[in-house]
Amino acid sequence: MNCDDYLSMLATVPVEELGYGRAREHAAGCRDCDRVTRVVAERERNMLTAFGSLHSSVPSTQTATNAVLISRRRKVALYNRIGLGLLAAATIVYLVLLRAVPAPFPPLVEGGAFHLQCLSPEQAAELIRPHLHGSSHILIHPNSPLGIITVETSGGEMEAVRSVLARYDSPAQSQCAVQVTVPTVPTPVIPLAPLPAIAPAP
Repeated sequence: MNCDDYLSMLATVPVEELGYGRAREHAAGCRDCDRVTRVVAERERNMLTAFGSLHSSVPSTQTATNAVLISRRRKVALYNRIGLGLLAAATIVYLVLLRAVPAPFPPLVEGGAFHLQCLSPEQAAELIRPHLHGSSHILIHPNSPLGIITVETSGGEMEAVRSVLARYDSPAQSQCAVQVTVPTVPTPVIPLAPLPAIAPAP
């Protein structure tokens, strides 16, 4: 064994393993390798002594508690990631189904022009307006020589319009001589306090 082989072994194996066999014989006969071996052995002893005298400033119970808390936080973070992944997948599925399912058709809109016999177009509009909702429209023809009103609404509301006009615009039902008025909310009358009597001047 030469010095290169010995130094290679000294760099890769513990010093205790060089205390026997051919390595021991070479170190006993070579002063340079023996001096390097003593220096390395002394440095290892000093390092082990220094590490053995070190003590943690944190109690062991607190270290264990911190380790348990970190483990729980990792589990919670894992569950959060799984939940967010499921939520993202559900959102994507919802968007795909939303595009696949056709939108419902809007309700059919009916339109009709009514020739009034007794009511004016303004009176008819006031009577049928409470029965209309949503996108219904009432069109009054002010320049027409005849009383005409046009209503655009859904089928169910159109039936209510026809019923109202058949009741109030029919000569047999409304007698045409009676003025049709729209019900209004009565205004409350507040009584005034009596004025104090003024004494006559002497």
